[in-house]
Amino acid sequence: MDAKSTLIGGLLSAACAFAQAASVEAPSARELHSAQCVAALQVSTESLAQEVKAGKDAARPVLQGRVEAGTAFVGDAYLHGTTDEGRARALASNALEAQKSLNPSELTARQEACAAEGATLLSNSNSLERSIVKRMAKKRMEKLLGG
Repeated sequence: MDAKSTLIGGLLSAACAFAQAASVEAPSARELHSAQCVAALQVSTESLAQEVKAGKDAARPVLQGRVEAGTAFVGDAYLHGTTDEGRARALASNALEAQKSLNPSELTARQEACAAEGATLLSNSNSLERSIVKRMAKKRMEKLLGG
């Protein structure tokens, strides 16, 4: 190959890489909201799991509801086009970090609102979707509780 062909090939490669990078869309408001809720519910489920492990059985149904709500958000995001798991995890990770700036009452309010919204997502889903969410939530509960 001559120098001119190599230069053109390099420029085309760079243009393709730039075009690919430019085509990555910014997250939608729905994706950001889902990530915030998944992050808020993750923190909630971790603390509730510790309570259950410490023998507070009254926390178990609340934990179950929070796990199902978080799983419902994940399923809803998937059904609305968020199929890139790496991107979804990154959004949730960023949301988890960002919520550290919330004061405890703001975080509690977000957790409560997200739990209610997740429960609504689950109740509005069809029977197949509910079955999948329940099965995934059961596995998550087992992992959280170490069994």
